[in-house]
Amino acid sequence: MIDWVSAFLPCIHPPLNAGHVCKIAPDGELEWLAPCRMEVEGSFEKRVTVTSHGSDGNGNATHLFFSGNPSKFLQGHNIFGSDDFISLMVDTFSVVCRYLDLSPTVTDLNQLRAGDYRLTRLDINYSFELPSRSDVLAWLRAAEYKSKTRHGRPSSKGGTLWWGKDSKRWRLTAYCKAEEVQVPKHRLPDSLLDTPLIPWVDNKLRIELRLCKKELDELNLSMANNWLPHTVMTTYFDYLKRLNMNEQIALSTDELMNLPQRLRSTYVLWKDGHDLRSTMAKNTYYRHRKELMAYGINIDLRQDSMDRSNVVPLVRILEAVPAQIPAWAFDLGLVHPSASKMPLRAVS
Repeated sequence: MIDWVSAFLPCIHPPLNAGHVCKIAPDGELEWLAPCRMEVEGSFEKRVTVTSHGSDGNGNATHLFFSGNPSKFLQGHNIFGSDDFISLMVDTFSVVCRYLDLSPTVTDLNQLRAGDYRLTRLDINYSFELPSRSDVLAWLRAAEYKSKTRHGRPSSKGGTLWWGKDSKRWRLTAYCKAEEVQVPKHRLPDSLLDTPLIPWVDNKLRIELRLCKKELDELNLSMANNWLPHTVMTTYFDYLKRLNMNEQIALSTDELMNLPQRLRSTYVLWKDGHDLRSTMAKNTYYRHRKELMAYGINIDLRQDSMDRSNVVPLVRILEAVPAQIPAWAFDLGLVHPSASKMPLRAVS
């Protein structure tokens, strides 16, 4: 689904007055002045932001710079949604214009429907179904130590993994969607709490791709009309394949002999299935854990229970078809209508 969009939407309009931020030099001279973002609230109290941009020479702005989650704005949630970028933004634009009492021209509307406008950020995500929430959490724990991209190993906080967290080009993020919707910031609106959404999401692993301006430009995908529904899924899986999942490894005899004696003993004990946390001093345990990680060994994962800690193999998830949007979501009006045009299929 389309999860976040930052884009310059065509719209001739009197500049919005949401205030300004500025920088004033020590001598009192104004160095720069920039408009503040104006919040627009949807039907479910979900917000997006807009600012006026450009000039037509007659005192009007030419574009609205939009930033937000169109799926959550329209649906009240982003548990699932549509891959139809153009349809999502046409409907989102309509709500924004009504809220701000704007009257876009026929040319503006034609450009919007044709996708004739620029993007500066696009987030795409899909959910993968595992047997249970505990399996989702096990996958995340294993991926923290067994995976990498060209950005390197993932950073982690609160159960969320980021590959390339601070990249100015692209990043991948993985987390347990069921746990996210329990956080106040991402809590579902009251009107959706009695729907099947929360039970459905309980065993879903969410993996999200963010594409920033530099990456969009390099891919020649910075124009909205390049984003057809099949482009969304194909691009997503192209980046997901960059996530390299390495299974836990055993050292060869030569590598073992080259280990420092203190690490060699720890490695042998770990390989034999000993619970090192109960037999080593805490400081020693964490020092050896850090040093052995350089060899691809994570002594946090006990050898005698390793398979159980990674119940669903990492790579199998990445090769799977994303979870289908359930039929009841359409019956209950819980998903954007254009999503029905997007039957999911395996991407080779």
